[in-house]
Amino acid sequence: MFARDEERTAADVNTIIGEGTTLKGDLRVEGSIQVDGEFEGTIDATDTLVIGESGKVDGDATVANAAIGGRMYGNVFASGKIELQRGSQLLGDIKTRGLVIEDGVVFQGNCQMGDVQDPPVRRRGESEPGLDEVAVEEEDYEEADL
Repeated sequence: MFARDEERTAADVNTIIGEGTTLKGDLRVEGSIQVDGEFEGTIDATDTLVIGESGKVDGDATVANAAIGGRMYGNVFASGKIELQRGSQLLGDIKTRGLVIEDGVVFQGNCQMGDVQDPPVRRRGESEPGLDEVAVEEEDYEEADL
């Protein structure tokens, strides 16, 4: 469904954040957007979000489809399909109709699949236990008598 970077033409993507560019804010795009640089904020696109191998997005995205080849730190809501390409990282929750995860992907978050209508709720700023930390309430833990 998604073309690799070398197969993609300028006509396929109407907004590009190039390598070496850093941009902060909220974007609304009629069509597709490709991020090869760094972007912080929210993305709302009517078509496809493409994050290239050198791209980094720190924020939420609401799109029709997403092809992630770089780093994404935030939630992704895609009414169509999300493709996590080899070597990519996605740290956040996703809601989508279809999901493809290639070998070598790092995905940390929750995934809801099926007919989706509401984007995931942003958790930015909440403190969450890390991978090595587990929150355990004392009253929930009972020692077994041996």
